[in-house]
Amino acid sequence: MKRLLTLLFVAISAATFAQAPQGINYQAVIRNNSGAILPNQTVGMKISIIQTSPIGTVVYEELFTSTTSQFGLVNIVIGDGNPVLGNFATIDWSAGPYFVEVAADETGGTNYAVLGNQQLMSV
Repeated sequence: MKRLLTLLFVAISAATFAQAPQGINYQAVIRNNSGAILPNQTVGMKISIIQTSPIGTVVYEELFTSTTSQFGLVNIVIGDGNPVLGNFATIDWSAGPYFVEVAADETGGTNYAVLGNQQLMSV
């Protein structure tokens, strides 16, 4: 019984200190204006978290420089980039809705073109 109580205490203690990860996995295939995949190429990306509507207030923005795979695939974690506005960890997710806007520069620079805007939904 004593072991069971000790195990239960440890399990409850571990759950008490657990935190949600501070990031959102994002994956995209990068293509040029003609629709051709851009393999093994450095791309610049800008991610914006926007509150209320797709044209609402930007509460967080960050930049990435990433290299595509041989298939034009790029993987990033939103929240792990170079922040230029706000703090990802302090976003009040209960004050949503929130939208994510993705912009990229296929040459690796900062001449970003918006690729899309999508509402963030909980899972």
